[in-house]
Amino acid sequence: MEQKNSFDLKTVKVHRTTEATVFEITFAVVAIIVWGIIIWMVHRAPEVVPTHFDASGKPNAYGSPAGVTIPCVLLTIGAVVCMVCAYFPRHINMPFEIRNIRQVELAIRLLRVTGITFLLIPLALAYTMLGMSSPSAIPILATVGLILVETVLFSIIIYKAK
Repeated sequence: MEQKNSFDLKTVKVHRTTEATVFEITFAVVAIIVWGIIIWMVHRAPEVVPTHFDASGKPNAYGSPAGVTIPCVLLTIGAVVCMVCAYFPRHINMPFEIRNIRQVELAIRLLRVTGITFLLIPLALAYTMLGMSSPSAIPILATVGLILVETVLFSIIIYKAK
């Protein structure tokens, strides 16, 4: 008969640690820098900027530079959600069962690192739409690729953790 795992993720409580504080301060500093750059780009942008691109990367819709801030705000909210979810590990969805506290710690670290990296997407989006002389999706794709790589690497490390 198979023995049931005694570890229950629902009972894990996350408390403030020095590591959490460092991640949160880093997040706040990066957010302030990113939003400072975005606001600066919006103020120096022409009155009409590309706001949507087709599959080949060519602009196919135009609008006000202020309209670029809407998706940037939504993406920043997503980054904040990552940081908040680090305090609720029972809601972390991994492609495998989390079986020990070390895996929980690593999954929390993954959320915090991803939250900080996620802040780079609004910056890449603003740069693509407002800062480039000939817009390209490369900055956005590179940022999303970085998030995918860190997620895959962390997932492997979490899976192997004992």
